[in-house]
Amino acid sequence: MTNDKKEGFNRSMVITGKSKNGYGFTYFAKRNIKKGACVLKCSGKLIEHQTSHLSIQISPNQHILPSKWTGGYLNHSCVPNCYIRTGTGDLPNLIAMRNIKRGEEINYAFWMTEYKWQNGSAEKNIRCKCSVVSCDGIIHSFSQLSPRKKLKNKRYISDYLKKFCSPVTDVASPSRTKASSR
Repeated sequence: MTNDKKEGFNRSMVITGKSKNGYGFTYFAKRNIKKGACVLKCSGKLIEHQTSHLSIQISPNQHILPSKWTGGYLNHSCVPNCYIRTGTGDLPNLIAMRNIKRGEEINYAFWMTEYKWQNGSAEKNIRCKCSVVSCDGIIHSFSQLSPRKKLKNKRYISDYLKKFCSPVTDVASPSRTKASSR
């Protein structure tokens, strides 16, 4: 799909405006969106490093620098309404995690795409402003998540991050306790 077609699709799904959470510009649902529907198709200039703001990581050594209509106004939430599904050419698509109402701000958790914050990354130093009750207060990268949270959210992350998920052994499980007491 060309960038023009992606922009056209995205314009049919979202409008832009100021975030109520103080993040600057963001996307809002243009209409009601059903759980599982594609909300936004991201693309942009391929670059080999994380920028101080706005890039989206698509592989261990590649990011995209999206434009206004291809992901440039995406914001973080600790309780997002969208998740990442890796699309054609490793480019991310945002998929609705639940039904989204018309006018609702579109967001995802940045740990769904970003492995580790680099020096100079704005997200490394700013406080999270998502304002949900369970807000972590900081914007985590994937590498900062616990092994349990990584595994629990494996279906929501970029494909390249899935190799960093490993099964978690519950230390309180009976089989572990019996084995360690022998």
